[in-house]
Amino acid sequence: MSNSQATQAAEAPSQSTIDSDGLPAGERLSLAEMTRIMDVAATLRKERTLVEQQLNIDEIKAALRDRLLEAAKLNGDPVTPAEIDAAVEQYYDRLHEFRDPPASFSKFLAHCWVLRKYLTAAVVALAGAAALVWGLVFTGVLPGEARTRYVTEQQQADLDAQLSESQRLASAISKLSTDPAATAEAERLSTMAVAAHEQRDGKKIAAATKELQELQALLELEYGLFIVNAPGEQSATERLWTDDEGTRTSGYFVFVDALDEQNQPVSVPIRNRETDRVEMVSRWGEQVPKKVFDRLYRDKQKDGVLDEREFGRKQRGTREVEVQLRGADDEPIERRGQITSWK
Repeated sequence: MSNSQATQAAEAPSQSTIDSDGLPAGERLSLAEMTRIMDVAATLRKERTLVEQQLNIDEIKAALRDRLLEAAKLNGDPVTPAEIDAAVEQYYDRLHEFRDPPASFSKFLAHCWVLRKYLTAAVVALAGAAALVWGLVFTGVLPGEARTRYVTEQQQADLDAQLSESQRLASAISKLSTDPAATAEAERLSTMAVAAHEQRDGKKIAAATKELQELQALLELEYGLFIVNAPGEQSATERLWTDDEGTRTSGYFVFVDALDEQNQPVSVPIRNRETDRVEMVSRWGEQVPKKVFDRLYRDKQKDGVLDEREFGRKQRGTREVEVQLRGADDEPIERRGQITSWK
């Protein structure tokens, strides 16, 4: 008997694990959880009621009709049931009717936002087309007054700038030159530039300006010409060359260096009579008479050193070299021709 009671006591749940609601302690809900469940249930009930009302629209209309009739009766309004029915129907017919809002800037912005993709594509297409047309017009593929006017104005500005530069150079040469022939040459080139400007001939203005630049650079030079006298270097040579008439002629040349006051080489434009090309060099050959050549040869043969070294001098403001080397008549020799290569 005692064993049976013990078994029943073991199978029965403990009172400490059962709440007053009949649920075990592990399955019991808290107050907050129960409150949330009740809120959900209340919300579902309200939504169900609203759906039922919307589905039973006829009942809603009938209830509204009764309330309107009762209100009209209390107010003493002579309204018939048919008029109430018509008013209710008209109200519900317009209840969900869409009315376009009035025009305004905010409405315009809203439409632009909705159509932004199409508007952006249209703007990009128009900009591309405009750029293409402008490029064709500007490059001359298509005619255009604006392009023609722009090009004309740009050309005129270039012509004016070139003319101004030529006049500046001519003025500088006039102040620098002590050579009447060089001054006259500068004036001639300046006049040529003015005439070319009137004819809108940019090439002629550029050519005149280039000659003025070269003339100014030549007038700025100042140097002495000295016959080469360094040990082991050739001072003179006999050379066959072709004259202006195409005849092969024997010529005698002395080699000269152009040196400034600091004894530094000076590059000078020299026309090679054998090639008729102008080259910038600091050493070249000057043609001399045979008697002068023989005299210099004997001078160097004595002790290997030339006593007579100075050939001439170029002063600033002049174009020509003033020759100091004297001939058999004890007068300065005339310059005959130059060579820039002899090997």
